[in-house]
Amino acid sequence: MRLQRLRLTSLQSRIAIFHLLAILIAALLVPLANYLVINQYANQFEVRTLRDHAATIAQYLTQTPDGWRLDLPDDLKTLYAHGLDGLSYAVADAQNRPLFTSNLRSGAALVPISSQQLQRYSEIGGEFYSLALKRGEGDDAIWIKVAQNIQHPDVIFDDIVSSYLSHIGWFTVAILALLLAIDIVVIRDALKPVLRASEIASAIDPAKTNLRLPGHDMPRELLPLITSMNQALDRLEEGIRVQREFTADAAHELRTPLAVLRTRVETMSGREGLEGIKADILVMTHVVNQLMEMAEVEGNSAPPTTTVDLRAICVEVAAMMAEIAIRQDRSIALAGAAQPVWVRGDSAMIFRAVRNLVENAIKHAPPGTAVELQVDDDGSVAVMDRGPGVPEKDRALIFRRFWRADRNPTLNHSFQGAGLGLAIVAKIAEIHAGMVTVASRPGGGAVFTLQFARRS
Repeated sequence: MRLQRLRLTSLQSRIAIFHLLAILIAALLVPLANYLVINQYANQFEVRTLRDHAATIAQYLTQTPDGWRLDLPDDLKTLYAHGLDGLSYAVADAQNRPLFTSNLRSGAALVPISSQQLQRYSEIGGEFYSLALKRGEGDDAIWIKVAQNIQHPDVIFDDIVSSYLSHIGWFTVAILALLLAIDIVVIRDALKPVLRASEIASAIDPAKTNLRLPGHDMPRELLPLITSMNQALDRLEEGIRVQREFTADAAHELRTPLAVLRTRVETMSGREGLEGIKADILVMTHVVNQLMEMAEVEGNSAPPTTTVDLRAICVEVAAMMAEIAIRQDRSIALAGAAQPVWVRGDSAMIFRAVRNLVENAIKHAPPGTAVELQVDDDGSVAVMDRGPGVPEKDRALIFRRFWRADRNPTLNHSFQGAGLGLAIVAKIAEIHAGMVTVASRPGGGAVFTLQFARRS
């Protein structure tokens, strides 16, 4: 629980904290890296300086029958005698016995002869850089040793190196802290469009579905999210609009039969008018069933992934609707494919769509005629009747919800619906990525065709 409280939920805070950590690491590593680089160059500088001094002294060394002789010019004698810049020299034999020295107690006199590399050591209360160069071999070899006191006040370069971390290092930290402050200001300015979009999003509710998140000045990385959100809001607004229309249409469809039913009840005496009330109740029941069916289909918009036999479903629909058709002096015929026709879809939904088409055909077919179902191998089923057909002007409207125009008002008034059957068929076709079409039948009547995707 405590860990959840410590988690940063603000994008600005996360960026600032991570950048602060990066700056702290940089504040440690940058001065250290600079110190190491400067120290390396300082050592190289010291090596060159000491080697130059040793080479200069070697120019004035000569070997005589009596031994080695050193003839330094007066200016060099003065330089080393006064120890300017903390410099001193010594020339020693192979046993490190001093032959010549600027000062017996100088740093150079104490330099070991075991290495020709730059050394650092502490002696007689001082810190020294030293270098020993060998000339000759065997017992005749001599060592030219040069030392520099790095604590001498004239050694400015070493002072800079030693004081870097305590002075220039802190200056680097101050610069990085200023950089962090600038970053925070920049981050806050960059996130202003995000905060503005958040305020707009918080104001969106069912009464304000027309609001959209702005893409202007938004960070490029967030534009896909903003676009997706706006598209989702478009779909939500359309869904709410459709739902409101559905509710209004449903109320309108139920208002009329309820008013008729109320009038019949208020005016009836005894059992008079009972049959009319039963008929009204059947109409209302059919309307409510279609409303529930439409709501169920609307709520199931996921594309089906199963495979079903379209011919078997049509056989089942024909068997179910045959009794209803016979009671109304009609018949049902099934034709087409003799083998299973496999399509991708949901069997219950496809059954519902075919059944609604058959109900619609029975409703408009003249007495004594047949409603025909024809299943084709291409994954389609056609429902045909010999009714009045669908006028060209109505074909773009008949699949709308609650749209109803009786093709033959004199036929089968007892089986009136709410204008939802064909809308349910169209929605099921849309869910299955298929289509439903209507055309005129040669010789009179209508042909409704449902097309589904064949199994791949």
